[in-house]
Amino acid sequence: MHRRGSRPFLALIIGFIVVSPLSFSLESDQLRGNQERMEQFGGSGSIEESCGSITFEEMFTYNKAIFDIRIDDGWDRADVSAMAWINLTLADDIRHDLDAFLDGLAPSGGDGWLSNDEVGIVIMAAADCLEYSITRIGIRDGFPHRGGTGVDWKNATWESNGMEIGEFNGVPPNHYERRECEGFGQGDCYEVPVIPSIERDCDTMTNQSEGLDECRIMLWLNATMEIGGIADPNNFTIGFNSSNMSNAQLDFTFPQIPDLRLDLWEECEGRHVGSQENDPGSYSTPIIGSCNGDGSSTYDLSANEDGTLTYSLFPSTSRGNWPVGEDIFADFTTYPLEIDNPPVWTDSAPENGSLFPIGNLGQIGFASRQEVSSWFDDELGSSLLEIDCRTEGNGSISHGIDGSLWLDGVQGPVEVTCFSIDAAGQTSDARTWLVGVPLSLSTTVTSLENPHPITITPNQGWDGMTVELGLTQVGLPSETVTNTITGEMVIGVPSVNLVPGLVMVWVKVHVDNGHHMEEYYTLEITKESLPPIISVSSIQWNGALLNVDGQFSDPDGESVTFEISVDGVIVGTAVTTGNSWETEIDTNDYTPGDHTIEIRGCDKSRKCESVFQVVEVYPGGMIPVPDALEESDEAEDDGALPAPGAWVSLFAMILALSYVRRELEV
Repeated sequence: MHRRGSRPFLALIIGFIVVSPLSFSLESDQLRGNQERMEQFGGSGSIEESCGSITFEEMFTYNKAIFDIRIDDGWDRADVSAMAWINLTLADDIRHDLDAFLDGLAPSGGDGWLSNDEVGIVIMAAADCLEYSITRIGIRDGFPHRGGTGVDWKNATWESNGMEIGEFNGVPPNHYERRECEGFGQGDCYEVPVIPSIERDCDTMTNQSEGLDECRIMLWLNATMEIGGIADPNNFTIGFNSSNMSNAQLDFTFPQIPDLRLDLWEECEGRHVGSQENDPGSYSTPIIGSCNGDGSSTYDLSANEDGTLTYSLFPSTSRGNWPVGEDIFADFTTYPLEIDNPPVWTDSAPENGSLFPIGNLGQIGFASRQEVSSWFDDELGSSLLEIDCRTEGNGSISHGIDGSLWLDGVQGPVEVTCFSIDAAGQTSDARTWLVGVPLSLSTTVTSLENPHPITITPNQGWDGMTVELGLTQVGLPSETVTNTITGEMVIGVPSVNLVPGLVMVWVKVHVDNGHHMEEYYTLEITKESLPPIISVSSIQWNGALLNVDGQFSDPDGESVTFEISVDGVIVGTAVTTGNSWETEIDTNDYTPGDHTIEIRGCDKSRKCESVFQVVEVYPGGMIPVPDALEESDEAEDDGALPAPGAWVSLFAMILALSYVRRELEV
């Protein structure tokens, strides 16, 4: 599923490269002559035809993207800047797909390596393609609308020759396997494998303990969007198609319009995007106010200090539903409300007396801007409300630049009281919550055991909470245990799928009112590495060459390297295949007699194990004589009678001679 977005993009872009006048080192005749590849890219249609039915998400499948859309004072254009992050397997997929599509087009295409020149060409072509792509955005003034006949909700387009795309780390410059280009590229060209090693060491300058994905790709975009649908901004609708769009944020900042407010916001399921979008039978226009949304997308409003209003949209529909998705409509107006009621708490707001568990003392992020805005409801919108929060106890409360709430200097349980005030000075009811650290963790054993004992001590007032525990080194643990805590308890936590090194304790605390806390703790627990297990399977002579092989395994699953010594002197290494090792020793320079071979294997944690084997080297590199032959030679040397086989040979010779003589006599 992850490659669904990148494959159409790469096919389009490389198809465009084939027919474009871009100058690079590929022979144009070679590309145009590859008709099979041309057909794969959809024939020889124009770039307008090819790119006019796709979206940014079909070009780049990302993990997170933020779009900043600032509409100018004339309401006919908007400056758009965007940043997208492509991490982990999605980054691997896009590099793999690009290399695969270049197979047969570039000399190095399909070889498992990707160069900075290859990526640069694709980025240049992508900018040209995006100019014709679907913006997903429609802005029209007048009465609220939901699309339909005569109303094209996606009327916003990209301005020609105004698209800039940049990338970071498409081909990591500090990759530990970086090499000069082979078969493609010019000038300062380098390439890296499309699929990194299991260690993902794509940046030798970064300490991997920081937990960053060194193989990530970052993209940014700067463009101008043409609107052309606003003559009177006192009433307008923004339509947005969020099909196939996950983990995105779009910030629309409007010019200063006094009393501008959001009148209605709707999430409408069922729109198609792509080739079926204009099919009359694929979608029926919803009636205003009748949409049933699935809750996958949310929004927020922010009143800025300069008097402007920012509408933030957070679409997160499932990519698996594409091309069927949803439309999101937001109706804005400056018309006053007929009735202005005081603000009220919403169903999603914390109940009075709620407990909020937090992981640590000090400065704590209590609630995000989205959370705070979802607590209150008002006819003019929650963005225009003043949120007043106060504390009692050890700590104070502050507002972040982004509108989030922070607790500062928390040293123990803190009571937080909040209420809201609208533009008319009307206030909501006040609610008070208790914020504090629910427990402390400790262990009497720092060397990892299975299960490992963790002591949980609940703080006063937190008895009855449910606690999940797990051991991990990166991300969430693979196995957890859950207990209801009524007093101090020692819990055995399973330790599985862990490698040698520092181990963290993952904790998730649930309280009765539905709030929870998730935190990682370091208790100086360390998994010690065990040395590899090595055995010798066979020893065989090939002239003066001695072939030795065997088996190995590492209890911790780490890679193992070998060092071979003879009589204490290192002579080479061993070749490993799977869990087998093999080495070859040249004995020509060794004196006849017994020699001791040491096979030493060390894992990644520098834990080592050795096995020893004594072999006898023979003069002149002769192969050792089997024991049976040696005994026969000794018997002859002692003057003993010939072996039975020798008597048979001698008798046969006598018979032959006698036969010859008889023939001569005749």
